[in-house]
Amino acid sequence: MELIRNAPRIAEEAVALHSAAHCPQTTGTLILGGSQLGLQIHESVGHPIELDRVLGEEANFAGTSFLTLDKLNNLRYGSDIVNVVADARLEHGPGLGSFAYDDEGVPAQCTDIIKNGDFRGYLSNRESAHLIGLKRSSGTMRTESWNRLPIIRMTNISLLPGTWKLDDLIADTDDAILMETNRSWSIDDRRYQFQFSTEIGWEIKGGKRGRMLKNPSYSGITTEFWNSCDAICGHDEWVLWGTPNCGKGQPMQTMGTGHGASPSRFRNVRIGAAFAK
Repeated sequence: MELIRNAPRIAEEAVALHSAAHCPQTTGTLILGGSQLGLQIHESVGHPIELDRVLGEEANFAGTSFLTLDKLNNLRYGSDIVNVVADARLEHGPGLGSFAYDDEGVPAQCTDIIKNGDFRGYLSNRESAHLIGLKRSSGTMRTESWNRLPIIRMTNISLLPGTWKLDDLIADTDDAILMETNRSWSIDDRRYQFQFSTEIGWEIKGGKRGRMLKNPSYSGITTEFWNSCDAICGHDEWVLWGTPNCGKGQPMQTMGTGHGASPSRFRNVRIGAAFAK
């Protein structure tokens, strides 16, 4: 994380935000930093693909899912460049969702979730895999402790890298808002309509990063948002981010999940200011 090297920059940005302009309200182009995009993946891809949610067997905390069984292999989840996998294997990276075997003894594996924009897979267990035509579980049963039953949990749910460099992506963008570092989020119990706000933003004008903005937010509908993605940065800027506090079940179990992401661009997104001050 290079905390010492980044500390002066973070301190300067924190002071500058006090006098920064509020994010304007508009519908336009959004560039998301990798860490914020990691949370976007968690909330609008990771939770709705949990098969127990889909089947109505689990609805605590994160609710249910809009991804009913008829949508498998029939839903345009994102644009052609959007590819998402659930990958618990160590070769995917040292993530919070990496392991050798799940708690049903199923080996870690890589499952296509979104392939070239098309919805291709769920997170399943031994009991439910046959319901979606699988011969075996996708290996996602995990438990917080010895005294809790395993339930379907996210592993590393990652957006595969594209080809852009962030500087080139900004230079290619005439008018946009760049947002980084999550501040708050809200999403409905089917994981379909959402609103996120971040700590900091910048105007992009004429391909250059301009003035700093405070209280930036964006909102949308899951499938519309992912279909608006037209650029993803490459592997050099791809990071396997972590969510250490994902809650699910009752009694609640807290689990770590991983989310690989790099900065990406989205078109025609509703943008505004989340807080008045």
